[in-house]
Amino acid sequence: MTVPMEDVWAAAELVAFGLRSGARPTDGNAYGLLLERYRTSTAFRDAVDTVAGGLGLVVLGAPPRSGLVLTTQPGSVFAVRMADLRGGNLSADDKLIAGLVVLGIAAYAFPHDADLDAAEVKIVEVAAIDRFIRDAVDRLPEEDAYRRAADVYRRTAAFKPKDRQPGPARGCTQFAVLEVLGWLVERGAARQMPQMGPASYQLTDRFRLLVADMAGGEALESMRAVRAVRAEAPAAATEGA
Repeated sequence: MTVPMEDVWAAAELVAFGLRSGARPTDGNAYGLLLERYRTSTAFRDAVDTVAGGLGLVVLGAPPRSGLVLTTQPGSVFAVRMADLRGGNLSADDKLIAGLVVLGIAAYAFPHDADLDAAEVKIVEVAAIDRFIRDAVDRLPEEDAYRRAADVYRRTAAFKPKDRQPGPARGCTQFAVLEVLGWLVERGAARQMPQMGPASYQLTDRFRLLVADMAGGEALESMRAVRAVRAEAPAAATEGA
């Protein structure tokens, strides 16, 4: 069956919206209308998936609040790398810490498989993420990259104050957590929550679907297991009281 050119154009437009981290669908705007069409029309959904596939992209989902969630196939020109942080000006140790922070945020927010299917709002805070990663690094698998990342994280100071300004300074792990969360904000995977504190962030459905896509990796699953035990411990203590 031949797909009308106007449908191909609309499919490409929706993919373009999905690639813009700042685009938000609403009931009345063009993005919201195209997203609703994707969710309700099989033919249009197939057209969008085909256009995305031709660009080296895969559609992970289309939640109403976050919009079209895309991930990249290997070699895609749209691939987002941790090396893109700080304009690519990261040292080898910085890259290891940043990668560990992404895993830590994912494990902290989504310790159970059921969490990856729920649209529950997840709020994270910089110092809490940093403490969790420090607790969890000893459980990482004994592969060179993971072990080295854990060693670098452990020997890096948790907090260094800025001169005459609030917040952590560059060169500590809390700054790395803050930097990664800012990177996620730029990609529509998180939002700042200043009303809950300057270091608090809400993770979006976009991040949840991306975590679901990368779940199964040994390092991530090791950290999720630690978080699951920590989350269940207070409930167990309450029951035994």
